[in-house]
Amino acid sequence: MREAGGGDPDDVRGVVTLLSESITEVAVTPLRHAVAAASDAAGLAGDPLEDFVLAVHELVTNVVRHGGGSGRLRLLRDAASVSCQVIDHGPGADYVPIALPGPGTPGHRGLWLAQQLTDSLVIDSGPHGTTATVTARLPGVQSSG
Repeated sequence: MREAGGGDPDDVRGVVTLLSESITEVAVTPLRHAVAAASDAAGLAGDPLEDFVLAVHELVTNVVRHGGGSGRLRLLRDAASVSCQVIDHGPGADYVPIALPGPGTPGHRGLWLAQQLTDSLVIDSGPHGTTATVTARLPGVQSSG
């Protein structure tokens, strides 16, 4: 299942691919463990690690439930952060809500949780699918912005 992960720089900015995996229903739990291990090795720890892994898990689950059932996960690291791109090939949408639903509404909290648990959530959605990217700053690294 693993496509890349040798830690080779992807470009001149020093971005390194830590994982590149297929998303399927049977891969949800193994992906959660792989993201946790790779993010831990990259420098996330404690609550930030747990929050990041949960956010990624919510995005992966969305791919299975709402994004056509399969997709791709790319876990990346640069000098200041760990990011995870979760890509599906579902129908996409013009607008992807990231709002907390009412208390009587079951489910539909994944994107909201991902946004709350990470330093950023960016969603790019169109007719050929959706890419959701969450990012967590590494501890001890100052923001440049």
